[in-house]
Amino acid sequence: MLKADRTQMKEINKNILRQVLKERRKATKPELSTLTKLSVVTVNSLISEMVSAGEVIKGDEIPSNGGRPSKQYVYDGNYRKAIIIYGHQDNYQNLFNMLIINSFGECIDRKKGYYSNVVTDTFDTWIESAFKTHENICSIVFGLPGAEENGVIYVHDYPGIVGDKFLSHYKEKYGVPVLYENDINATVFGYYARQNTERLHTVVGLYYPRVYGPGAGIVINGDIYKGRKNFAGEVGWIPLKPAWNEVDYDNPAEIVLMFSQIAVVCSCILAPECIVFYGDFLTEEIFENLVLRVQELLQGKFSPYIQFEKNLEKDFECGMTQIALSELERKGVIAEWY
Repeated sequence: MLKADRTQMKEINKNILRQVLKERRKATKPELSTLTKLSVVTVNSLISEMVSAGEVIKGDEIPSNGGRPSKQYVYDGNYRKAIIIYGHQDNYQNLFNMLIINSFGECIDRKKGYYSNVVTDTFDTWIESAFKTHENICSIVFGLPGAEENGVIYVHDYPGIVGDKFLSHYKEKYGVPVLYENDINATVFGYYARQNTERLHTVVGLYYPRVYGPGAGIVINGDIYKGRKNFAGEVGWIPLKPAWNEVDYDNPAEIVLMFSQIAVVCSCILAPECIVFYGDFLTEEIFENLVLRVQELLQGKFSPYIQFEKNLEKDFECGMTQIALSELERKGVIAEWY
């Protein structure tokens, strides 16, 4: 038991050191000892291991107040990389992006393309090319519509990937962890990450792609709320009148009627500080009338901050990057694929 505890403590200390070095990008051992509150002996031991593993690189020597120069140690952001693939609607077409990010969250490669039909092996060409071009890929993260539980996709806009074959295909073929996140969950998580989170505790995002049913994402105190079976946010099933597939998206009055109902439902159940609507049809006229209608319906009892975003790509990509970075921070084995 003592051995296990020591091993765990070592990993905890290494993670502390890793986070500080990633934030600073480079530092000397004395600086790392001061910043992490770890002893110089512990820092020496852990840095030696990280250098041997290739996670840390020896840098330049710098003057040390008249004493012996101190060597800087540089964190290698390319020690671990992740593939991110996310898709959304663009002018009634399925647009997909693939990013390769490093441990700093920097995008080092990117592809973009349209797929009319999405099936299990749709993304193999992209992923095979990525593994051949980039070393140290440790995970694949998909951001797509629908709901997934324990590797099984059971609600989706693309029927060709419903079931347990999609995620298992990539996991077995490439030998790395494969994650799945709902598109609007990732988008709202990205929106939340870009805000002053000391003030913002609960945010709801609502995405209306028109071609497919709407989805909602909920972030509470920095965590995505998914509910049982990850079904939270499937707002397309709420029996509103008019329903999302009955609305004339060129008629602002019908949109305001639909949006005001869902805004009131979210306000009464979750009381979020902010509700963000995503849709390419949104206008200033719709926004102004919606704010007034929500105020009327809630009779001043509650007033959420409402925001419109015509394009979700910025928040979506930010959220997917944060999710992929969290996975990269987990201890894992770098797999080789040929």
